[in-house]
Amino acid sequence: MNARPWAKVVAFELAVLALIGLGIVGLIRGAGGADTPDAMAAAPVATVDLSAVTEAIAADYHYAADHLTDFAQIPCYCGCDRSLGHRNLADCYITATGAWDAHASGCAVCGNETATAREQLAAGVSIADVRTSIIAQYGPPPSLFSSGGSS
Repeated sequence: MNARPWAKVVAFELAVLALIGLGIVGLIRGAGGADTPDAMAAAPVATVDLSAVTEAIAADYHYAADHLTDFAQIPCYCGCDRSLGHRNLADCYITATGAWDAHASGCAVCGNETATAREQLAAGVSIADVRTSIIAQYGPPPSLFSSGGSS
């Protein structure tokens, strides 16, 4: 039996595997080449039109806007401090430019923290005690949060 056809099949398979490997490396590195130094600097902030969300979510946004000073004292525990640079619960609702930040419209953690804060503030609980209550529920504040509400 001739060994040549077998060698050609193996060579072909190795060539296919090499091309697949190069393709994977290309995907990992990105098709556009190396990132520029400022590529991760600041992603555009997604905003939301409150007419496009439920009445309950829109009400949370309006409540947050009316209580920004209070919400700035409450850490958010959903991880947005790392992924979006948020410093506190107020940042989940209002952007630095005063627009409605889209984040809170789809985040259950932000919604749960807002419900807790809203209920306790309505009952006359001080914001310091609301903050303490939320921290007791979720644990130590995330990395970017400080007692003053900013990084």
